[in-house]
Amino acid sequence: MIFTTIGLALALQSAALPVEKAVGSEADTQVIAETEDQTLTAPNTPMEKSEPGPPPLVIPRDTPVRLMVLNEVSTKDHAAGHRFPLRVNEAVVVDGRELIPVGATAWGELTDAEKSGNVGKRGKLEAKLSHIDLDGREIPLEGGTSSNGASGKGETILGVLAMGPLGLFAKGNNAKIKAGEMMTAFVSEDVVLGDAE
Repeated sequence: MIFTTIGLALALQSAALPVEKAVGSEADTQVIAETEDQTLTAPNTPMEKSEPGPPPLVIPRDTPVRLMVLNEVSTKDHAAGHRFPLRVNEAVVVDGRELIPVGATAWGELTDAEKSGNVGKRGKLEAKLSHIDLDGREIPLEGGTSSNGASGKGETILGVLAMGPLGLFAKGNNAKIKAGEMMTAFVSEDVVLGDAE
């Protein structure tokens, strides 16, 4: 009896909603069901799978970057806060792709600069490496350097022995970072440059 009721219900349903398929392979739509009031249609397009795009280009954190100082920086001429240019001296290559070319401009900044003084006091400076300018973006760097001028204490002692108190005015040397000096900085965070081409 249950089977008869279900069979009867299916027969009534199929009589009320006849299913028709569109004829021809060039049909834009397929008729799903038709009633007196409306026709339901669905697009006759195959499901397309989208392939993932290429992975993004990333310069990983702690990637080393070889830099060369372009101009001499000295405690004689510069104070803390002075920015100075460097040049990328070796291309940065990640997974066989050159991401930072030779010649890109990098920047450093003096964080401390003390001039040499009397009584043989030597100058000292400290600098941090800031970033690389690359296609309008700043690639952050970490690293730094420090330099001390030569002490003039030996000269001061000899000056005091030879000239008395006037020998106390012998100065130490200023600290400097020489033009052409090489430094290694490290990329301070993962940097996404864009999609691989």
